[in-house]
Amino acid sequence: MAQQTQQIVQTTSLPAAFEPFYKTGLTAAESPTKTAIPGLIPQAFGLYGQGTPEQFNKTYVAPLKAAGLYGADRVAGLSEAQQLLGKEVTGMQTPEQFALAQASLTGLPSLMDSATLQSYMSPYTQGVVDVQQLRAIEDAKKAQLLGNLGASRKGQLGGSAQILAGTERERALQRQLGEIQAKGLQDAFTAAQKGIESDRLARIQAGEQLRSLGIANQTADIDRLKMLGAYGDLQRATEQQKLDTRYQELMRGIQYPETQLEKLSSFIRGVPMTDLVRTQTENTPTPSFASQLTGLGLSGLSLYNLLGGNK
Repeated sequence: MAQQTQQIVQTTSLPAAFEPFYKTGLTAAESPTKTAIPGLIPQAFGLYGQGTPEQFNKTYVAPLKAAGLYGADRVAGLSEAQQLLGKEVTGMQTPEQFALAQASLTGLPSLMDSATLQSYMSPYTQGVVDVQQLRAIEDAKKAQLLGNLGASRKGQLGGSAQILAGTERERALQRQLGEIQAKGLQDAFTAAQKGIESDRLARIQAGEQLRSLGIANQTADIDRLKMLGAYGDLQRATEQQKLDTRYQELMRGIQYPETQLEKLSSFIRGVPMTDLVRTQTENTPTPSFASQLTGLGLSGLSLYNLLGGNK
């Protein structure tokens, strides 16, 4: 089978008509605008120079510094609201209600402390008890007097029966006096317990109320600071947008010659400048005798007879 080969020769060159645009430029007489147009290559060297730090400082750094947009100057500082927020957060203290609540819960009276119980007992308890005991004694004396009168009428005054009756009344009186004393002390103790429990509950409730008030005040302060912070963020973001806009506008001005040069170069590159020469050589296999006959229009029975089918 014969081989097929293909050869392509491509050459690229800048059309002579466009060489002045890149190299020497056009004079006023040659320019379609009647003004001299420098070449793109000289313009590029004029823009970029040798790429030295001095050239960079002159082209970029100096204009940015003059506009106050170089380095950290491009970043907006803290807004007034943010500065105020910082001062308030720095000076923020725990609400005084927390300390008051802690104080109210410190040193609660204890039911197990005898001194505390004694202090809660009424100082008038013994006075009341003494009055009750005096009445009991008076009642006992009256009973003794009535007993003596009865014994005298019966002629038993000074007898053994009267002595026994007197002894029993004395015992009853002492028992009654003891019960009065015990009941008075028990009542005082019960009242002291109730007083302690009442004071404990009142102080605990007051502490809880103070704590809740402190939390509410602190929450309100935090919410206020959040709003102040959000407003400060908005102020700073707005200022940052202004700086960014100024920076973009300045950079657009600095890069304007380069942009125009790039546009002009792109425009010129858009014009076809490639001379393409394509040479193609193909080697095809020699056609068979049968295909040649078919190409001549011989087919069917004539082709069969020609090829020796009817010998």
